[in-house]
Amino acid sequence: MPPSGETFTQLSPEPWAEPAIWQPPAPPKKSRAPYFLAAAGAVLLLGLALGIVFWPSGSDSSAQPTGGAPATQGQESAPTTEDTGGGDVEGQAKEVDDLLEEMGGTRSELGGVVTAGCPASGMQRILDARQTQLAKARALDVSALDNGPEMKAALIRALEASTESNQRYLDTAPGCPAESEVADVNQRASSAKSEFLGYWAPIADETGLPSRGESDI
Repeated sequence: MPPSGETFTQLSPEPWAEPAIWQPPAPPKKSRAPYFLAAAGAVLLLGLALGIVFWPSGSDSSAQPTGGAPATQGQESAPTTEDTGGGDVEGQAKEVDDLLEEMGGTRSELGGVVTAGCPASGMQRILDARQTQLAKARALDVSALDNGPEMKAALIRALEASTESNQRYLDTAPGCPAESEVADVNQRASSAKSEFLGYWAPIADETGLPSRGESDI
């Protein structure tokens, strides 16, 4: 209490509180929207890339042809059979040799017919055989053989001359013509056979077939 007789003015309580200490404002909260947009963009790009890679192409060579048989993976193609009927050296040479074999058989038969006195029936049989052989010679395919066309031409000339000679024998039958009556045509046949055999010998040696001689055909 103040001493008596003194007056004083009582101050009212302070009307304000102590100001708070200043702090910097908190940074604004970052939005998550950009992250969602970036993720969505990456997914979209990935989808487009996968679509381009796996999208079916119309020019894909592995595509199955319509109506075709399915291809078997690792399936080997069937081996082709070699054409021995005229598409290769061995096949064509064998056809020529087969014809020469027939010609040799006919020549042997002719010797028996002449020895028998050249009967008409025997000479007709010989002539028919020679005409058949001539047709076969003209149909030969010798494109794969060395000097094939020249060899074929010589063989045809030999058979033409032999056929002409057989016809003269048949015209005389029964009985055989004189040697002079067939000498010219027989000489043409012999010359053509010699030319043919000159072409045939190396082919026969190459393919393992008989080389033969004039008396064999």
